[in-house]
Amino acid sequence: ATFGARPVEADRKLEVEFFEKQIRPVLVKHCYACHSAKSKELGGQLRLDTAAGLSRGGESGPVIEVGTPEKSLLIRALRYQGTEMPPDAPLSEAVVNDFVRWVQRGAVDPRQQPVEATTPATPISVNATTHWSFLPRQTSSLPAVKDEHWPTAPIDHYVLAAIEQAGLQPGDDAPPATLVRRLYYDVLGLPPSLTDVSNFVAEYQRDGVEAVGHLLDRLLAQPQFGERWGRHWLDVAHYGESNGDDGLGRNASFPHAWRYRDYVVAAWNADTPYDQFIREQVAGDLLPAATAAQRNQQLVATGFLAIGAKPAAAMNKNFAMDIVDDQIDVVSSAVLGLSVACARCHDHKHDPIPTRDYYALAGIFRSTETLYGRAAEEKLTAPPTELHSLVNRWPPAAKPTVVKNATPRFADGYPQAIDSLHPTFHASLQEKPAAWRSTGSAEFSAAEYARIENAQLVADGLQAQQDYSVAFWFKNEIANAQRPITAYLFSRATLGNERTGDHLGIGGKHDRMRTGKLFVYNGSEQVQSLAGETVIPQGSWNHVVLVRAGRQVSLYLNGVAEAEFAGEVAPTHTNEASFILGARTDKFAPLKGQLAEFVAFDRALRPEEIQLLHSASGQPRGVRTARRLGLAMGVRESAKPADIKVHINGETSQLGPQVPRGFLSVYQATPWPAAAGATIPSSESGRLQLAEWLTHPNHPQTARVVVNRVWQHLFGRAIVATPDDFGVYGARPSHPELLDHLAERLIQNGWSLKRLIREIVLTRTYQLDSRCSETLALADPDGVLLTHHLRRRLDAEALRDSLLQVSGALDLSPGQGSDVAAVDALINWPPGEASNLHRDSHHRSIYLCMLRHAPPPELAAFDLPDPTQVMGRRNDTTLPTQSLFLLNSPLVVRQAGLLAKDLLSWSAKTDQERVQRLYHRVLQRDPSQEETDRALRYVERASATATLPPSERNGQVWASLCQALLACNEFRYID
Repeated sequence: ATFGARPVEADRKLEVEFFEKQIRPVLVKHCYACHSAKSKELGGQLRLDTAAGLSRGGESGPVIEVGTPEKSLLIRALRYQGTEMPPDAPLSEAVVNDFVRWVQRGAVDPRQQPVEATTPATPISVNATTHWSFLPRQTSSLPAVKDEHWPTAPIDHYVLAAIEQAGLQPGDDAPPATLVRRLYYDVLGLPPSLTDVSNFVAEYQRDGVEAVGHLLDRLLAQPQFGERWGRHWLDVAHYGESNGDDGLGRNASFPHAWRYRDYVVAAWNADTPYDQFIREQVAGDLLPAATAAQRNQQLVATGFLAIGAKPAAAMNKNFAMDIVDDQIDVVSSAVLGLSVACARCHDHKHDPIPTRDYYALAGIFRSTETLYGRAAEEKLTAPPTELHSLVNRWPPAAKPTVVKNATPRFADGYPQAIDSLHPTFHASLQEKPAAWRSTGSAEFSAAEYARIENAQLVADGLQAQQDYSVAFWFKNEIANAQRPITAYLFSRATLGNERTGDHLGIGGKHDRMRTGKLFVYNGSEQVQSLAGETVIPQGSWNHVVLVRAGRQVSLYLNGVAEAEFAGEVAPTHTNEASFILGARTDKFAPLKGQLAEFVAFDRALRPEEIQLLHSASGQPRGVRTARRLGLAMGVRESAKPADIKVHINGETSQLGPQVPRGFLSVYQATPWPAAAGATIPSSESGRLQLAEWLTHPNHPQTARVVVNRVWQHLFGRAIVATPDDFGVYGARPSHPELLDHLAERLIQNGWSLKRLIREIVLTRTYQLDSRCSETLALADPDGVLLTHHLRRRLDAEALRDSLLQVSGALDLSPGQGSDVAAVDALINWPPGEASNLHRDSHHRSIYLCMLRHAPPPELAAFDLPDPTQVMGRRNDTTLPTQSLFLLNSPLVVRQAGLLAKDLLSWSAKTDQERVQRLYHRVLQRDPSQEETDRALRYVERASATATLPPSERNGQVWASLCQALLACNEFRYID
């Protein structure tokens, strides 16, 4: 059977949920006494307990003008403009803002009958507990199809069976040029280059299946994958870097929220199993960790529970429970697709979730301490993410022996954790250390690092045994192919003698070198060498660890072992050897760049020790870094976990019976053995047990919900059109058997989301064309049956990133931290001023400051999600402001100008060649003859009518042509 809801119905579900959570409780508490069926005297003849009464209004006429809150009497009364309601005291600004938003978005009101504060909720029906999503997944055999040659994968069988049942046939396959662009955007959120398109088309013509598989594997391995798909999850996690308006006119910053963002990106890139991903976010602080780095990752993951918007604590007796409510909402909506928070004041109106279940979960989160971040410079107030001392992880007998006292002062980049390694020598290079002497022009003074210019830093008196390890940070500032050897970084040799010793450098243009890659050799007498595989980017900070163990030499770059850098290189250094930093011992090929945080050890470190060393290190002071852990938002166990009582009508002052901590009871009526979950010890909050319950392989909803989200991002429409609502009032699945098949496959494949994406993309269903016959367009306009692919507009981030990419301005390196990280608080800032925090960024959009109530202006016009709400499916609006953005936005104008500058500086012979290059850059194809002629005519006419001086005229004309192409549908849509 095939079911489905139109997208507009999915929007209504979100608005109904908003009403139930934000509007109805306020009406019940503050308005029903005077404006309901049970009022002794109906105030102003106005009924607010039904949708009809609210729509009809009272003595003064209608109280709501849908879409225009500023003209609505209800909003004016709540603001105490004229009539003052409630009469005893005004509501907080945050609550009034909820009513404003509700009216702006259509004032959706699902109420049919009067409901008073004391009326018991409708008993949960048996039908509700047997709703499809609460039942165990069903395994099914592949459905029979008439056209047995069409499917190429099991998924195709489910799809084709539904299409044939409707008396239809699927549309045509997408052309390879369309398919490659779709793949790039779906997987990376970025456009391909013309070369990418040409190469794929050529391979596709030889073997289409192999071509798609090869391309998909390459894309899934790129770091931009995590940035694209991590952003999808951040929508669900309602990620924001400020609190938003707290009702007192303040918008406090969350200076450490970005660490959670980076955790999400890294988790998607690492293909962290989804069950582990959820466990870390719900109970990461309670999970075992093998390393300090893993421990910190798990602590940061709990930011999922801490980054929500919070009301002002002042004048809010429900403050703590409001935080709990947000945590219940984000966990239940994101993981289960259920709006459990609607049961805070009464039994859920639609789903089988009694108020007791809400407070069973609330007890878990009330027994959790939420550490939601302080000002940027305050001491640690988040969970204990200070890097844990290595001493407890280091076998006492294996600790390195101290042969010389370490420098007593440690820079901030090396926290106390390093001290337990007992380094033989440490130099922060913040000022010239006494143990070092310069043979060139090394600068120290008050610098945060040493600047090396034709210099050597020589440390004498550090003779040790044959084995040793050294670690330091370096940055090379010249092009890798500028010299035969780009730079020498370190030598252990006799000063002035390069014939013996260990010499570490960066390869240059010498024909025996790997340009830009690290190498080690043992002097000119034996010339044994090893070379790495990783290119060192010019101008980047990198951390290197060199380990000498007898004849074996190994190298770790940024915490990762260089794959081809472990082998035999005979030791040739003598006991008189010095440690020389920044050049080779004979002053050849000195580093032009910077060095920092040198540490030496008197023995070879083991791989696990190097991991601990790297996890405890950080970039040098004075270098802005996003990767060093310090402060973070997150949660931890409270000192005294306890059950809590039901809050009648959600009020902390009206308490009912105490409820044991536990989970949703609806699943206990289904044949799922672990439905009740594990017993929660009295000394624990229950978050660990909750995480295990959520990710149990037999849980009916967890796998279904996430595969539905993945399907939505690949097809533009989910199998369940309400991805955050799998409840009774949510949409039914269009292909229920397919949904369960995908969920089972996810679990069978170790909860790997990359494998799930690969399995879906390699289907014929995914590779259908978006262009279809009139018959299919009429029979399946919304793509419910999947007879054709849906044409989709680029979302806000993909549009901005594409503009930067085609202009050549996009910086693909990860954004470092956040611009809000240095801001103590955003107190009474105008939204425009707050938004300027990210105005100069050329990094991908995921790294822009996501301030609540002050979104990036470069993204706001194109349905950026509200970061105060869980948003599994974004709105898709078409508004005049979007066209105005493409015409007038400084971002678009600037990128068009950069693109035009590139065209005019290119050594083209004719304007026709420039037009061709423009189409190659923007649309990744050749222009047709008609398009070329039209562009040339435009350039000619615009040049003739331009008012600028001749020296500026060309730039203006070509920039306007570039802007026109950037605004066209072909650029802004995915077919």
